[in-house]
Amino acid sequence: MKYVLVSLGLAAALGTAQAQNSPKITSQSIIVNPVVSPLKVSVWTSKDTTGSKTPVYVAGDRITLNVKTTQDAYVYLFNVDQKGRINLILPNKFSSGENFVKANTTKSFPDKNDKFTFDIAGPAGLNKVLALASKSELDLDEIAQFKEDQQTGFATVIVKGGQTGLAQALSIIVKPLASQDWVTDVAQYQISSTVATPPVPVVSTVTTTTSTWKSSFKSSLGLARVYDFYANQLKGQGYEADEVTSSKAQMTGKFILADDSTANLTVKQRPGTTTYDVVLVRKEAQ
Repeated sequence: MKYVLVSLGLAAALGTAQAQNSPKITSQSIIVNPVVSPLKVSVWTSKDTTGSKTPVYVAGDRITLNVKTTQDAYVYLFNVDQKGRINLILPNKFSSGENFVKANTTKSFPDKNDKFTFDIAGPAGLNKVLALASKSELDLDEIAQFKEDQQTGFATVIVKGGQTGLAQALSIIVKPLASQDWVTDVAQYQISSTVATPPVPVVSTVTTTTSTWKSSFKSSLGLARVYDFYANQLKGQGYEADEVTSSKAQMTGKFILADDSTANLTVKQRPGTTTYDVVLVRKEAQ
């Protein structure tokens, strides 16, 4: 979502150099540089290329975040959900997690070559993605840290107070920078309580005789319909059902191709929930 920055003339009219340089904290923009800068940053989601709307996602949807700058810059992406929980998305420890962005190029995360996706899981409500671009690299150790034993690849954010706490912490971090050396933008997206269509399996690009695809999501479709969704995906690719076993909370099926390649599908419903775990294992004929 795009926001108009306060003009330099208006900032000067406030009468003090401090007014020109002090970041502004607002309910929508989170933190804004009041000085007009040649450095600009834009952030948008995969469902809204303009960055000016509030697209709706539902549990099970996949989201891609995109950023672009007018000058070479370091970009930091934060997600703030409707409960005030904060995630530092960029930088991270994944292969595409470097946060230096060349001028006028689009950085997407996850990148198209990444072997993972961002799946929307909730809770329902408004989320904000803050993009902070700086000409120099920032030290975020006071607000986010990578733990040695952390397996997720993302830093742990230690800021309290949700959006307001994040804005106040970032205000301190950017304060020593020259007025025109940093800028922000915010995109918003809504997570609906509606249930999405189950995610479609991703075919591995790695040459191997066996590949495994896993996904977890919430759905009101019911166990049999979720299983049928994936079974129909396989049948559409030429597989024929070989055998199916089922219980109250789990369905398992074996499928076979004409060349004797096989696929094993397991759909399990977590007890007392509408959350499903899906595992699809494909094995190519030798």
